Amino acid sequence: MWKLMRATLTLLIFVQACAHGPRPPRVVGGVDTVQGLWPWMASVHLQNAGHFCGGSLINSEWVLSAAHCFIESTFTVEVHRIQVYLGIWAQQLINAQEIGRGVNSIHTHHAYNTNTGDNDIALLHLSSSVTFTPYISPVYLASMNSVIPSDTRSWIVGWGQTISRRFFCTCPKDLPYPETLQQAIVFVVDNVLCYDQLKKYAIITDNMICAGIPTGGVDTYLGDSGGPLMNQDCSQQWVQSGITSFGCGCAKPNRPGVYTRVSQYEEWITTNIRIFSDQTLTTTFVPLNLPCSSVG
Repeated sequence: MWKLMRATLTLLIFVQACAHGPRPPRVVGGVDTVQGLWPWMASVHLQNAGHFCGGSLINSEWVLSAAHCFIESTFTVEVHRIQVYLGIWAQQLINAQEIGRGVNSIHTHHAYNTNTGDNDIALLHLSSSVTFTPYISPVYLASMNSVIPSDTRSWIVGWGQTISRRFFCTCPKDLPYPETLQQAIVFVVDNVLCYDQLKKYAIITDNMICAGIPTGGVDTYLGDSGGPLMNQDCSQQWVQSGITSFGCGCAKPNRPGVYTRVSQYEEWITTNIRIFSDQTLTTTFVPLNLPCSSVG
């Protein structure tokens, strides 16, 4: 019944003004996805409150998400209250492809900073392994030393809130029934430029990657936290390069969203999976070296 329950708890947990710290994000300016297009996408639910964060399946037992979804200066989410849904497309529709799993343990980065959002990464160890299908399969992750230059086309997805008027924060609203997964295209912003654009609001570190639309209108927002920022590598494979972390404003011009840079955490991810689960379990890291060289 968790999928059908709505409450204000999610808003109470995550709403905060950017002037007082990073603000968790949502997909604004997106469109409905095609069912099965993003088979690694996970919906993380909180008991009695429904969907509150996203995540991505990275192997048969683990989901990658954001630390701020589970631990902040004033709260910690209890593991027994979390349910993860995979194969989900629309929050208010039940389909045969969808499965749910509890969570055995939550692993947030030991150096996660609740004030700056640095090291905003978490791993969820599912209560039991999942069987891969056309609707449920893991995503590749960007490996260490990946190169993702400015203006690289990237994709964001999520079930987060939208806004009723472009560029305005005053009227956030839930996705209309049946709350279909949203997708949008954004472009990577160089960290130096991102730092300059957000210096009044946030500190941008090497552990972060920024992406947005210069004119605004497209962004992630409340409820999209923990979901993937994705790119296609030179063989057209989908690779997760970022984790939705925070933003400043509501899809405003020259205020890109901020994502955890996945390539910085290859060792942390592999070490945690090796220690806390079957050592034969693998997660696929691939190098992103963009742009791709022209052939011929």
